[in-house]
Amino acid sequence: MKIKPLVLLPGAIAVLFVAAAPLMPPLTDGVAAQTAPGVRPNRADQMQRGKGWQELNLTDAQKAQMRQVRESAKQRMGAILTGEQQAQLQAARQQRQRPNLNLTEAQKAQMKAVREDTQRQIEAILTPEQRQKLQEMRQQRGQRSSQRRHMRPEQ
Repeated sequence: MKIKPLVLLPGAIAVLFVAAAPLMPPLTDGVAAQTAPGVRPNRADQMQRGKGWQELNLTDAQKAQMRQVRESAKQRMGAILTGEQQAQLQAARQQRQRPNLNLTEAQKAQMKAVREDTQRQIEAILTPEQRQKLQEMRQQRGQRSSQRRHMRPEQ
């Protein structure tokens, strides 16, 4: 089975959101302001607000370290994309659509390496108890995702 480029990009973006989630301020002018009343925010919006990450009870020092990891990952991911791909990504984000970046195999491999490295860095910041809680949260998210996939009609 061949993996489509779009499969890797949301994962990369999700890692960035996960790393950034505990660092986001309570949104007074961010995503919350962009969400229309009565419209349920999407998963990325919820991660930006830090829901779930609050359960880890990160210290201020951990939050600062997470901020550094997130910024580094963001820069590294940006360096992998061409200028045209970056423009496509930004346009898709503004329209709240999935981008079709047509990543090369080399770009996919680089993105995967950045995601894995970022995950290792995040886990190194956490205490053993926080890592255990994070693992539980990931398993729950995976189960919910799997359930949603099985509920979709076949295309």
